[in-house]
Amino acid sequence: MKKPLVSIVIPVYNGDNYVREAIESALAQSYDNIEIVVVNDGSPDEGKTKAACMEYEGKINYYEKENGGCSSALNYGVKVAKGEYISWLSHDDLYYPDKIKHQVELYAQKNLDKNNVIISSRGDLIDKDGKKIFHPLYGKNGYLDSLESFKYLLFVKCFSGCGLLIPKCLFEQGLYFREDMHFVLDWNLWLKFAINGAHFFVDDHILVSIRQHSMQVTEKHKELYKKETVETEEELFLILKEKNEKRLLDELYVFIVSGRSPLSCTIRDYYEKHNYKKPYIKTAMMKMQFSIMRFMKKIYHKLFIRKK
Repeated sequence: MKKPLVSIVIPVYNGDNYVREAIESALAQSYDNIEIVVVNDGSPDEGKTKAACMEYEGKINYYEKENGGCSSALNYGVKVAKGEYISWLSHDDLYYPDKIKHQVELYAQKNLDKNNVIISSRGDLIDKDGKKIFHPLYGKNGYLDSLESFKYLLFVKCFSGCGLLIPKCLFEQGLYFREDMHFVLDWNLWLKFAINGAHFFVDDHILVSIRQHSMQVTEKHKELYKKETVETEEELFLILKEKNEKRLLDELYVFIVSGRSPLSCTIRDYYEKHNYKKPYIKTAMMKMQFSIMRFMKKIYHKLFIRKK
């Protein structure tokens, strides 16, 4: 049986310091039917990023575009990719050698729908020098239908974009990364995939190394992250109202109200106007869980991230 072509899409911006390592990890894949699509998102670095990428001329498909952000570069890469599957690799992250091979084989091993199941594998954290950072692994393994995926993304965590293998046909339904987003672009799209009926399979193998930068933790970024989170909630609310997806809307209600979102009053008013039963008990339980999660996250960052 012919192996499906997998497109590894690498968006890069001012990335001459790390992009060689990312490309090398893509070239080192044990799976032999891949294309590597590198998209230079208008790096203003006097050609340094381009020069680093062109060292691999003939081994990668290199593209340049005007700067538009990571979402724009990813969308560009997905659209020019020829593979049946898309695998995102950030220019400062790394793949383990069996990343693609293992994920492609899971479709047959687990009898997964090749057109509607996204495979998610785990990743470890590394610092700017490639040294591993302690990172607790948590979350459910195995098959998640679209409703379970939606709940997982809201209440547990976002799937790491670089740990996914995505059927390209899911993008071809008209769902792409929002190009005005910089911090929750992945979470936003995965939730919309789930709303649209996509399923996820969560694999427990560690197949990606994700680089942690100290510059990621800034007050400005935190505010933008919150802003994009609220915009995502608003977008999901509008989509679910239009689709009349009450089960998913109930989950979103719990997430918005228990998380003290600015959208809380709006969704409460909507439920009252339509005489919908509010999930009070689950909301109260999630408020408590969110408080515990926020506390544990602060402790983790204080002990293992900020000191780096």
